[in-house]
Amino acid sequence: MTEYAQSIYLQLKSIASLYDIDFHLYFKSSGGFGELCMDWNDVDGYLLYGDERGERLSLYKTPDFDTFKYEVFLHLAFRMGLEYELKHRDLAYIRKNEDDLQGDTRKIAFEETIRLLATIDTDWARKAAIHYAEYLNMWRTEKNVRYDFDTATFIAKQF
Repeated sequence: MTEYAQSIYLQLKSIASLYDIDFHLYFKSSGGFGELCMDWNDVDGYLLYGDERGERLSLYKTPDFDTFKYEVFLHLAFRMGLEYELKHRDLAYIRKNEDDLQGDTRKIAFEETIRLLATIDTDWARKAAIHYAEYLNMWRTEKNVRYDFDTATFIAKQF
């Protein structure tokens, strides 16, 4: 069982290396610092969780390897997207209101996450774009944000 889980971990690490994805994923334990970890067993299948002082937090599990790969790389790409957004944040921009998409810092992080996922699998990028558009629309007055694959950005479409 442990050998299979280790082989999955090494396969994920290899994919990350091929696509230049920072591989912040640990096998079974991160040393208790809340980092992203993975494991596998016969009962639950593939497991993704945060390891906080030996306790598994925010457990995600699935019997499907392709679904698991998507979740792993969504998390890894999102971490990189957040780092990208922080490096490129316009500190002079003042957000006008909740509907000001340009002032929503998540927009840049999500766009970078989708860009990274698209280098691996375009279906993953499309799935993430739908999810993130729903999320960006959640607190908006007008639910008009969508991802434009031609410009690789989220836009607020005027109807």
